[in-house]
Amino acid sequence: MEIGFIGLGKMGANMVKRMLKSKKIKVVVWNRSPKPVKQAVKNGATGAKNVSDLVLKLKSKRKVVWLMLPAGKVTEDKFQEVLGLLNKNDVIIDGANSNFHDTLRRHKEAKKKGISMLDVGVSGGIIAANKGYPMMIGGEASVYKYVKPIFDSFGIKEGYDLVGPGGAGHYVKMIHNAIEYGMMQAISEGVDLLENGRVKNLDLQKISHIWNNGTIISSFLMEMTENALKKSPKLNYLKPYVEDSGEGKWSAIEAMEFGVPFVVNTYALHARYQSRDKNSFAFRMLAAMRNEFGGHAIKK
Repeated sequence: MEIGFIGLGKMGANMVKRMLKSKKIKVVVWNRSPKPVKQAVKNGATGAKNVSDLVLKLKSKRKVVWLMLPAGKVTEDKFQEVLGLLNKNDVIIDGANSNFHDTLRRHKEAKKKGISMLDVGVSGGIIAANKGYPMMIGGEASVYKYVKPIFDSFGIKEGYDLVGPGGAGHYVKMIHNAIEYGMMQAISEGVDLLENGRVKNLDLQKISHIWNNGTIISSFLMEMTENALKKSPKLNYLKPYVEDSGEGKWSAIEAMEFGVPFVVNTYALHARYQSRDKNSFAFRMLAAMRNEFGGHAIKK
């Protein structure tokens, strides 16, 4: 099996590294900046000069191209470029956190040209480089079956599958991320109460370690909480400023459109807006967690 892979950022580069390590996938790579391409070539990939060169270097009868780029204009531009270079029955995979409305449109555009498409919501952050990547995949079952060896090469066991038709992968990932907002907000507010409540001078790192070993709230996010507190018990190195990447907002809008109560996760979204003009230990904790699992930007 071979694949053309466009976008070697924090997640893309590690996904390619895992594919190559499996020894089962041939990978042709391109990235806007050349340094990640050089590193991927050292790991066993074939480098391409540009997108058309990448497609040309793919020798399979049915070519597969994966886009792992920031959602929005960057993904749209490269999607259109790749769409113009592929032939009938070839496959485009969009691994960005794209708005599912854009994804539904892209599926239709690809279908008009006889080109297959899968949309993949990729989770796990930078930690997944070691453990494997969880994935929520949307598209036709026959297309998923064809490219499944690629998913097998870098996915985490039991953590990826086809979840529905075209658009479903990004839709499910969108709601996954909104739930993540709510869970992170709950942890952050709890840790804030430990820091500023009745009992003083509690060891928050020790408590988070206990909480992450067999308690009901033990989780990957609690592990990230412990890691952040281990680095800095008071989190003084960063500002209580928390970004949002879009999925929480899109999910809140979807919930309003369909009249589905979405109170906790919608509040968590608005709390991130609040963080931008409020000095709070909870928001420093929230920013630290995002940085731990996803390498997301922080304000120091």
